[in-house]
Amino acid sequence: MRASCITLTCVAALAMVLALAGCAPAPPREAPSISGTITIVTPGEGNLGNVLVEGPSGAGVAYDRASVNITSSTTVLRVTPKGYERIMFSDLRSGMKVHVWFTGAVAESYPVQATAKALVAVE
Repeated sequence: MRASCITLTCVAALAMVLALAGCAPAPPREAPSISGTITIVTPGEGNLGNVLVEGPSGAGVAYDRASVNITSSTTVLRVTPKGYERIMFSDLRSGMKVHVWFTGAVAESYPVQATAKALVAVE
């Protein structure tokens, strides 16, 4: 009887560890829509705000300049030595290097206008 209690305890502990690991923040697996530097940060009302991201053209990403809406649904992360951690829109600054993944429609103006599914600050 005691062995089965220990086994159940171990299984429960392992399940909790796996569940918590599954909740760890991470960016999408596909290539980002744009990688570059935030040049303008504009706080907003209906969404959290907007950032203008500029990157080199032809860098293996879809766009070289984008006006990106950051909403409450956007995953905003920063790279740390231990992995990724969530940050707030208010932590974003001009000069930060970022990778951004778009969601939904992209307005094909120049710069393109899109909503971010995820934004990762890499510097």
